[in-house]
Amino acid sequence: MSEIIKVFDKASLHYDDWYQHPQGSQIFEAELKAIKFMIQESGIGLELGAGTGMFAKKITQPNRLIVCLDPSKDMLKRAIEKNLISIISVGESLPFRNKVFHFVYLITVLEFLNNPERVLDEINSANQGPIVILFINSESSWGNFYRKIGDAGDPVFSNAKIFSLSELEELLNDEGFKIVDKIGTLTTNPINMKVGKELVDPSEESGVIIIKITKAG
Repeated sequence: MSEIIKVFDKASLHYDDWYQHPQGSQIFEAELKAIKFMIQESGIGLELGAGTGMFAKKITQPNRLIVCLDPSKDMLKRAIEKNLISIISVGESLPFRNKVFHFVYLITVLEFLNNPERVLDEINSANQGPIVILFINSESSWGNFYRKIGDAGDPVFSNAKIFSLSELEELLNDEGFKIVDKIGTLTTNPINMKVGKELVDPSEESGVIIIKITKAG
């Protein structure tokens, strides 16, 4: 875990630049739209793996407070500059009392967790509502793209484990969670500069999939 934290520390200075790129800005819009569709309109939410706070800044509103948590101090410096509540910690050991949050969401975070089962258990303890997870779909052209750049030595994605929906559903079932809603987006090939931003039923055409989960029973 410490090695991937160092990677994100190093990337923090120019991390937000991607969101100004013509394609990057469209990806951000699509993923933000999907997350907003899944989370509730009000309450206190936790973004686990919030990074520089780009999503949290857009999701925060007068009746919806977002707390940013990330293990990278340099990433969180950028979130603090955006006037966001920011806490440095790891998902495997959350520094919160039981059931303090109304919802929790993770955006391309599961891919970098050494122990996702432990993180889900910690989230369940701190959270009283649903968990929303956005993940790269391994069965899509985007999943193939990120796998290739990881294999080629990209410092970030060489550390990623990319899931299919069925693989993630099996992991969640084993941990006692159930999927109650799911959507897909990024419906165009990554070589296209114009990004498909519509929300669709998940399929191999969905570059990312967004699921809402609750504890079964």
